[in-house]
Amino acid sequence: MGNPRIGIGRNGSSVLQVLRISLHVMFALLLLIGTVMALRDGGPASTILLPATALGLCYLAGTVAENRFAPGRFGGYEGANLMDARPHLAQLWLGVITLLWALLLVQHLSFTWLMFPIVFLAIHLLPLVIALAVTVALTAISIAVPATTTAHLSPGAIIGPILGAMLAIIVSLAYRALHEDARTYQRTAEKLRATQAELALREHESGRIEERERLAREIHDTLAQGLSSIVLISRATEANLAAHHTEQAAQQLGVIHQVATENLAEARRFIRDLSSPSLTSSLAPALRRLCEETQELERARGRELTCTFQLDGPEAPFGADSTTHEPSDEIAQALARIAQGALANVRAHAQAHSAVLTLGLWEEQTTLDIFDDGRGFDPAKLEAAGETGGYGFTSLRERATALGGTLSIDSAPGEGTVINVSIPATPAPATKEQHEH
Repeated sequence: MGNPRIGIGRNGSSVLQVLRISLHVMFALLLLIGTVMALRDGGPASTILLPATALGLCYLAGTVAENRFAPGRFGGYEGANLMDARPHLAQLWLGVITLLWALLLVQHLSFTWLMFPIVFLAIHLLPLVIALAVTVALTAISIAVPATTTAHLSPGAIIGPILGAMLAIIVSLAYRALHEDARTYQRTAEKLRATQAELALREHESGRIEERERLAREIHDTLAQGLSSIVLISRATEANLAAHHTEQAAQQLGVIHQVATENLAEARRFIRDLSSPSLTSSLAPALRRLCEETQELERARGRELTCTFQLDGPEAPFGADSTTHEPSDEIAQALARIAQGALANVRAHAQAHSAVLTLGLWEEQTTLDIFDDGRGFDPAKLEAAGETGGYGFTSLRERATALGGTLSIDSAPGEGTVINVSIPATPAPATKEQHEH
């Protein structure tokens, strides 16, 4: 109960645990020795055994009660003990212990040395100033009682209690300092655990948001664009049907069926893998096929768009689609999606007659240029508008910066548009500044 209790749990400081156990052992031994010596000197058994037994049981009861408020059981704080929970009850317990000790001291001087563990308890349970005053009072009692019961008071009977009290004060203060350090350590550990949990939660949330953004880009650059093509071609089909151009409408329905079939297959792969479908061939053939599909889709809408693919790099003069500088799958995947998104913007907004995709396969980097001769626009106005209508160029730029690359847009009203993408051969993680650029 009033016994000092370490503040860092059952597996806490071994030093404090040893001191606490030593206090119990010292109290028990001093009480036993004092009782045996008093009985040996012929003291009345009833006046010795009764208060001695009461003192032992009271001390034991306090220890049991103190364990009831062991770390973690009071208010969820692992530094709590009975003094923290019931200070008045603990101080009352100390008063009873002191009173029983005084009764035994009057019966026999062998109980004098019990003063030392009581001083230890007083310093732990009481405010420091009051505890020091109580210590002085206990020391005075330990000297005064022998002085009144013996004819000659030896110097040892005076010096002994004084030195013992001083030693008890020093040990108690050292214990109190260790006890506070242990509590400080406990609070710091709890704050650290809370901080780690918060960081883990934030990291999880950040990863979840990043994954949602990635999925949004994938859906925008694949399924959404396919559905947009279907909507545009279906409008042209509706117009041809209204004009009784059944042959052209039939061709457009075939294109709609083809695009819908491809998007359905892509959606199934997307659901299965929860990632962007990988390229089924190297990058150059995939971009060449993308140009052909773009021409076919525009033709289905009743528009003519010439989309040309060009390959640049050390082996370009030989017309090879596969070179020694073929980019990694990750870079190829990103560039294919950028080209797909850029050509979707050309078809939806540019009103262009021709578009050119130029892939540069170099040793140090891979470049992609997308040119169209459409109506163009003012990039500054697009940046200021924040592209609230959709992902658009923001999605394209995020794909490039995610691999440590860059994406620039050169356009002006009536002068067409050029998008330049450059990604290093060894992608580096994108910095915060790159994302914000």
